[in-house]
Amino acid sequence: MSAKPDRLPNPSLLRRLRTRVHERLEGRACGWCGVFVAYSGRGRPRLYCSKSCRNRAWEVRSAEARLQRDIVVGTARSEPVREVIRQTVVQTRPAPPPIAPSGAEQNAPAADSPTTATGWMALLQELTEQLREGELGRQHWHHEKLYRRLVDVAATLGEAYPGGMEYLQRNASRQSRR
Repeated sequence: MSAKPDRLPNPSLLRRLRTRVHERLEGRACGWCGVFVAYSGRGRPRLYCSKSCRNRAWEVRSAEARLQRDIVVGTARSEPVREVIRQTVVQTRPAPPPIAPSGAEQNAPAADSPTTATGWMALLQELTEQLREGELGRQHWHHEKLYRRLVDVAATLGEAYPGGMEYLQRNASRQSRR
């Protein structure tokens, strides 16, 4: 017995009909970023779209659990952090300019500095010996300052000498070959 499609079945038959509803999961949103994750129908449905989302969610869950555990134990506080700020005010005053010596004292060298080339060579030889064998050689924090001063002296010597440092270097290399 076939029923016509445009007619409803007999009401007595409706009582005997069983209605079954089949639900099938098609997919769900990622538990971290919300991207749709399709479900193939096999195995356990995925909660996250990728391993990185799963790791991030685990990090948040475990951090929350640690925080709650620390609050219960008393090693962490749930109240806001108070800040203590120390303000230090530094005032500087410019130093007064040095008093210029009078005319005769202006051109005079310091009492302990050499005035001749021979005196300077002896002083530089003493510096060389202190660097090689003395305490000054082990004080590496002074070496850069000494080097800068020596470079300044060499540059000034090159400016003062006619022909400059190149000429002095050529002469020194010729004399060392002899």
